[in-house]
Parts: sequence; structure tokens; C-alpha cells
Amino acid sequence: MNKLVSYLNLDVEYFDAISKFNKVLQRYTNENGKVTVGQRACYITHYLIYNKIIDEGFNNALILEDDVDFETNITDIMIDIHRNLPESWDTVHLGHCYEARGNLVGNSSFPNKLYESMNPQCTHAYAISNSGAYKMLQAIDPMNPRGPIDYEISQQIKYKGIISYSVHPQPIIQYKTDNPSDVALTSNYPFSLTNSTMVLLGLRGNEYYKQWMRKI
Repeated sequence: MNKLVSYLNLDVEYFDAISKFNKVLQRYTNENGKVTVGQRACYITHYLIYNKIIDEGFNNALILEDDVDFETNITDIMIDIHRNLPESWDTVHLGHCYEARGNLVGNSSFPNKLYESMNPQCTHAYAISNSGAYKMLQAIDPMNPRGPIDYEISQQIKYKGIISYSVHPQPIIQYKTDNPSDVALTSNYPFSLTNSTMVLLGLRGNEYYKQWMRKI
């Protein structure tokens, strides 16, 4: 992650995620099967990040998990997305799983275009505004989650609790090969990038992307 951040010249702040092995977390994890311990750890981590956004007065923040890969021109993509982004927004999903495209927003010449969110899953790369963080804190309860955090976000989108947009095709993905998730056991993640920063830097081989491209 450090090499990616350095190459792309990103200004980031690292936030320690809550571990699924945390004994206090396991004590309070639901016994009704709604969420696993790993999902609960992820849920509370995002909840704490929302609080940090409010407490420190951030206008917005891009939340990235530590297993992401970027399009090499991610900066240009982000400039274009920002140009097309409506003034009022709560979340923008730059990475997501298995989401259909909503209505096109703006007029972009980039392949990666902005759409109204439908049902974004996964939380490896999404921006959230100060208003979005506040709304999510009002809507969710870390002591009684109704599902994983991406489910909670998608429910808020579905019932118009937050204003959300998604980028298709996604310019930020997760890599799964030899990188098991603490949250989801599946490694079936058939998404690839046009120009991977990890491949460019020699951190992953082209064969990794060829494998996923054959599945699309």
C-alpha cells in the first residue's frame, strides 16, 4: 500500500482497523447470525471513521481498505468525477461489487463515468461527505447491526436516507489472489482494471489480471 500511495502521490492517513480477534468485540458480537465476527469488526471500524470525520471537521474523506489497486490515471479520473459530481452528495463508490448501473450523471469523456447508485456492495473504496458520515451515524447502531456495513449503506441508498453515486467501471478494485479476506471467505471477485498500478510497479504479475479477465 505504501508503494502505491507514494507512486500516486496521495496524501493519506492510516486508521487501524478493529481486529476480529478483539476479545471485547467477540463478547458483543450478535448471536443471531446477522453478522460474523469479521463483519462486525469491519462495521465498527467504519463507524469509528465516521465519528472521526465529524470530530475533526473533514468536509469529506475517501475510505480505502488496504488491499486495493488503482487505475494508473486515478488522479485524472477523480478530477473528472469531481467535475460531474452534483453539489449535494453523501457517498461516492469508486470501488464496489456486483452493482447495476443507475442513471448516468454528468457528461464525461472518460470510460469511468458517474452514475446514480443502485445497490453498491463492498466497502474497499468509497468517499463519504461530512453530511454522509452524520447521516450514517444517525442510521446505524454498532451494538445492534442489521447486517454488514455495506448492507447498511445500501439500505440507506435504497430508502433515500443518503444521496449516493457510483463510478462504472470502477477505477479501484481489491486484489484477492493469495490475499484472504477477514470479512468474506469468498475469493470469487471477477473484476479487473484497464491499467493496474500494482502491475506497473511490479507488485503483481499480469497473469493475475488475465485470470480475472477470463471470468468476466
